Amino acid sequence: MARELRRLWMPPEQLQGDRWVLNPEQRHYLQRVLRLKPGDRCAVINGQGGLWTAELGDRDQLFVVEAAPVVPPPQPRLTLIQGLPKQGFDEVIRQATELGVTTIQPVISDHSQVRAEAQKTDRWRKIAIEASEQSERLYLPQIEPIRAGADAIAQTSKDSLRCLCLARRSLPNLLPWLQAQPAWTDLAIAIGPEGGWSDAEIEQAIAAGWSPVSLGSSILRAVTAPIVALSLAQAVAATRSLDN
Repeated sequence: MARELRRLWMPPEQLQGDRWVLNPEQRHYLQRVLRLKPGDRCAVINGQGGLWTAELGDRDQLFVVEAAPVVPPPQPRLTLIQGLPKQGFDEVIRQATELGVTTIQPVISDHSQVRAEAQKTDRWRKIAIEASEQSERLYLPQIEPIRAGADAIAQTSKDSLRCLCLARRSLPNLLPWLQAQPAWTDLAIAIGPEGGWSDAEIEQAIAAGWSPVSLGSSILRAVTAPIVALSLAQAVAATRSLDN
């Protein structure tokens, strides 16, 4: 079965009829990294809910053996707005992908200590692809270009449940806060960089309808906080799914 095979993401346009056409990088990965030979099989995902069992041919192609039914997008939809930390954002991308995040919006905020580098977005997308292959996700997360934190907070859909994670404040803990909310399918979580959000950013977010919450009494690193928050969100969503 495809789920027992090593996975390879390929964009939908590379599917031509009953075969996937490989580019040189993909061919190298299959033959040199995975050590596949002609006749060996792997699983192909297109990042849009599709899953295929495919067999490596003699040339630059994978022949479709079986196509699984397309899976609908998972629920809930999780958006992570993350202030860029000085180090470790690659691992945030990787772990957030494993935890089922839908969209990752990296931001530069008032307390950020790094510069925006547009070229990093392509690398982060590659990391998300690798994490999706490893974690057997069928949908790739959307990695948005870096933008200003204030803009991302102001322009997040008001239809989403929105929480702003803060430290050193007496606030509702995220877990019971989520459990107390009516049924939700869209959740946006905003995590600041080292030093957190500025007072001005906090005021703006609250005025825009964001709810300030706590991740506990410990002061978490900027790269730890998003993983904790996403884990709690998925735990609440899974519990509600079982209850239904």
